Amino acid sequence: MGLLSFLRELVDGGGTAEDKMVRAELEQVRALAERGGESMTDGAQEGAGTPLGLKLRRRYRFVGMVQGVGFRFTITNLANAAGATGWVRNEHDGSVTAEIQGIVEQIDAVIAGLDRYYNKRSFMGGFTVDDVRDLPLATEEMEFSPRY
Repeated sequence: MGLLSFLRELVDGGGTAEDKMVRAELEQVRALAERGGESMTDGAQEGAGTPLGLKLRRRYRFVGMVQGVGFRFTITNLANAAGATGWVRNEHDGSVTAEIQGIVEQIDAVIAGLDRYYNKRSFMGGFTVDDVRDLPLATEEMEFSPRY
């Protein structure tokens, strides 16, 4: 399967059993965050809390095969499916920067989805997270989108 076919399946809801599992996990995380949930995460971060856990914002710098392979498209779809907010953009040095905001489960689901798609697929070159930083919340943000 080529990259274009893979991306179409991601958007259209088709794909492998693993793709369907990823979508189901993202939907569960989103629903849990919207409902509030019952368990608490050990959030030492400052932020607006839900019964599930504290909201936080993290900046990631991704390096490797991250430009020209649909990385921004994929992270945008994963973040929106999980209900996270933020943005992603290509950098001049060949890396990609993303700021992801949500409860820790939402952020972890986005990163896990990227790992499954880009580090576990044979047609992808893979990526690594070069840097992660916690940031103040952007309370006015309503969605996740690419920046150019």
